[in-house]
Amino acid sequence: MVIHLLGIFTEIRYPMGKKLHQLLQGKKVEILEKWEDSILRSFSPDAFHIFKEQKDQFANPVGHKVRTGLAELYEVLCDPSDEEILTPDLTQLIKMRAVQQVSAADAVSFIFKLKGIVRKELLKKGMTELYNEWLAFDARIDAAALVIFDMFMDSKEQIYKVRVSEIQHGRSILTDGAICPSALARRNMQTANAAAESGGAPEREKMSVDDACGPKPQVLLF
Repeated sequence: MVIHLLGIFTEIRYPMGKKLHQLLQGKKVEILEKWEDSILRSFSPDAFHIFKEQKDQFANPVGHKVRTGLAELYEVLCDPSDEEILTPDLTQLIKMRAVQQVSAADAVSFIFKLKGIVRKELLKKGMTELYNEWLAFDARIDAAALVIFDMFMDSKEQIYKVRVSEIQHGRSILTDGAICPSALARRNMQTANAAAESGGAPEREKMSVDDACGPKPQVLLF
């Protein structure tokens, strides 16, 4: 996904100057840490601990996507140039949110939490001095929220297309955790075995049934 914030909001009236840019870069680690925590705390305490402490992206894909997605978005917001910026990590974060079946409001709300975090840092430095620059940064956050909303809806649309395709081809919908075709076949064989025992059909070799085909995968190709 390419983000071009000035294509939505103009910053000619309130350009983001060097002072705010320096503050945002100087406090980058602290701001990102607080921003990440504000999102991960929406999960249970145990999940928060895992998402926060586990740094391996394969053992902790949720925490990794949140961390890298926020860092990438932060760089976009702090960039005062009028350049289009490719955001693959942010795109993956929004796709993850779409799979989690959160509302569009919840999916976008995380970006507005950054306003309060940055505002507190500005108050420490004297917000009056940087007020006009803050207005520019505030406008960038609003612009990014609109872009993220579009990204979320695009991801939702792709999920629905996958589900429609599953239905059209007569397959179980893996994203809904339904019984997969092989498990359904085993269930049918169990029914046949039961019928054989009751004399309703010739005796067959009995087969065990397991309705679950291992962990329910999230098969979502975008």
